Amino acid sequence: MKSLVENLTLALKKEEPLPPFETNFDMRTAYQIQQEVTSRVYPSELIGLKAGVTSNDMQTSLGITKPLIGSLFEANKLPPRPRIPYREGRLIECELAVISDHKGNVHAIAAAIEFAVIGFQRKNDLNGPNLVAGNVAVEKFLLGTRYSDINLLQEQRVELFHEENLVNSSDLNISLGGATNAASFIADEASRRNYVIPDRCIFLTGACGKVFPGAHGKYLATFGALGELHFEIV
Repeated sequence: MKSLVENLTLALKKEEPLPPFETNFDMRTAYQIQQEVTSRVYPSELIGLKAGVTSNDMQTSLGITKPLIGSLFEANKLPPRPRIPYREGRLIECELAVISDHKGNVHAIAAAIEFAVIGFQRKNDLNGPNLVAGNVAVEKFLLGTRYSDINLLQEQRVELFHEENLVNSSDLNISLGGATNAASFIADEASRRNYVIPDRCIFLTGACGKVFPGAHGKYLATFGALGELHFEIV
């Protein structure tokens, strides 16, 4: 596995497609590889985790039975109103962020946008363990204002506009059953996989509604009581 770890590390650092996977491995090994690779790619401590492949249809297509988790670091976090260089294959996901402790207790919620890139040199390498080993397509994320009152989520929706055209509209509680259930799932899965979770960890709970391919242009995401997020792809 040493050569795979080295090749994955190099690919993620250079933002290139993931190299061929010549060996099959189980999910336990996949999470060990992910943690080894991310420790080499990112100089800072873990600040968050993302839930990926949260839809049942996607899980079925990948041959898995529950969502995956990936690691988030300070280098993945974008500043407010960022201008992001275009990258081929990038996907834009509207998400709910939950700020939680290692037991899944929710301390705050926030609007979030995740930018993900599912890139393999060989398309037939796309499966659950390989996706985990490559850190579940993590690229960047954008986080809104944190609110301690989770009751703000009642009947809230997210709408994403690209150049004033509505491209996604969804219930904010749709992924993993809302803030409380999502925090519990991610914290439990992280504990099983031996992650060291910091206090006030950021959990991204998965895509709400459609995943939009990242085209050039200006974007606005409205999250009801959780505010707005602006960004541009140049």
